[in-house]
Amino acid sequence: MLNVTKMYVALFLLLQTVLGANILHIAPIGTQSHHIWNRALAFGLSKKGHNVTMLSHFEEKEKFKNFHIILLEGYFDETIEYFSLDSVQPNKFLDVMIIYDLSLFSCEHDLATQGLQTLMNYPKDFTFDLIIIDITLQQCLYPIIERFKNPPVVAVTPFLLPPVLSHLFGNPLQAAYMPYYNTLHTDRMSFLERITNYLLIHSEILYRKYMAIPAESKLAKKHFGENIQSFDEVERNISILISNYDPILCFPLALPPNIIPAGGLHIESDKPLPDDLNTIVDHAKEGLIIFTLGSYLRSDQMSISKRTAILNAFAKLPQTIFWKFESEIDDLPKNVIVRKWLPQNDILENSKTKLLISHGGALSTQEAMYHGIPVIAIPFNTDQHSNAGKLASRSMGKILNYEDITTDSLYSAITEILNNPMYSRNIKQLLQRYKDKPERPLNTAVFWVEYVLRHGSANFLNLASRDMDTYQAASYDVILALLMGLYLLYSLISFIFTSYKFICISHNIPLDHSKRL
Repeated sequence: MLNVTKMYVALFLLLQTVLGANILHIAPIGTQSHHIWNRALAFGLSKKGHNVTMLSHFEEKEKFKNFHIILLEGYFDETIEYFSLDSVQPNKFLDVMIIYDLSLFSCEHDLATQGLQTLMNYPKDFTFDLIIIDITLQQCLYPIIERFKNPPVVAVTPFLLPPVLSHLFGNPLQAAYMPYYNTLHTDRMSFLERITNYLLIHSEILYRKYMAIPAESKLAKKHFGENIQSFDEVERNISILISNYDPILCFPLALPPNIIPAGGLHIESDKPLPDDLNTIVDHAKEGLIIFTLGSYLRSDQMSISKRTAILNAFAKLPQTIFWKFESEIDDLPKNVIVRKWLPQNDILENSKTKLLISHGGALSTQEAMYHGIPVIAIPFNTDQHSNAGKLASRSMGKILNYEDITTDSLYSAITEILNNPMYSRNIKQLLQRYKDKPERPLNTAVFWVEYVLRHGSANFLNLASRDMDTYQAASYDVILALLMGLYLLYSLISFIFTSYKFICISHNIPLDHSKRL
């Protein structure tokens, strides 16, 4: 009986190996948080027996079974000024341009790397069974798909669900209740907010189509050759989009079947803290507060006066504060612990954690929601504004503008949240709703990747709107035709009435009101 059992186990392992696919995961966004999301998906697939090769800016300290990194080296050696504490862009339209400028900057770097050359030098007959590509930015890497003979492709985005990508997969624009990512709007907007929201969404769609995509296509042609597939054709051949969106964590939206919500798939539980941090946590009798500005924004870029104001506020608190600070800092209060990098999710999971002070990044916000920790958001750019707005509108946190931070304002915001149970109660209620679902987001994402592997495509899930122009999908042409018809009918009635009046006057016929048309 034992030998039979061993035989079945061996057959199962052999079958799993045979069914394992060779997958290329292109993840070029140079932010640690977005890499964590892509990495979680890649690891989820590797654990299912698939061999995953990831093109990324981030190295791995360890080697993992079925997972390999091709490094786009040197990205962090260059100065990136698009996301700094002083780059707050009050003009939302210009903020859109900055995002695509960053994409072009990243393209110029990545196309010149040895890492990309290593991938392109794979044997000509080498094939991947499927390609996963993060399409948030850097469409300049699309020709990699053609290089490997156009296998099935799955698109992903850790950037929640940008309207421009939602629209790309045929989702009719929902500008009336889909807040643009760099605004504080909720899904209940005033008339003026809806006007702004409409203009922002449509301006990005137009800017991407007529400015950003042509610029990256031109750059790609210099590197890959003039005969590459058009980017429109590449995108149309991608059948599904797996997005870091969840209707409970975000505002609810109507999604077509080819957009798969998998918000928060990166969040892990029961991961122990490093020994040094664990010792600090054990001695934190009054609880913990985390302060981090994410992976692009650097706390050590603050002015001395701003840093002093923050430390003075922290010194007045009894809690232990972890601050992600990228360089050495002197004269710290006894309750402030500085680290260049923090295992944020793992600290948030600890029962002693009371508050997260953050830039309002999507993944940080999701982690706080998942662990039921209220947030003070200090938004600087992009989706940070929208995430902060969601927290504040649901009374799960507060917004504090960077330029308004003083010792008193920060201390007041912290103590209000710590002393008012409403914030903790509201975010814990959301946590219960989020966890009450039939399947983990990571399992959902892995299922749909394997679904495309099994069927070769999922184009049959596309709405017809994906092949329509914006004006057709939104019925703008129908509305225009109806308005023109009404105008012509009005003009015809006016003409008839004017002609009748002219005839009456010409023939001295009294204009009896009772006999008018």
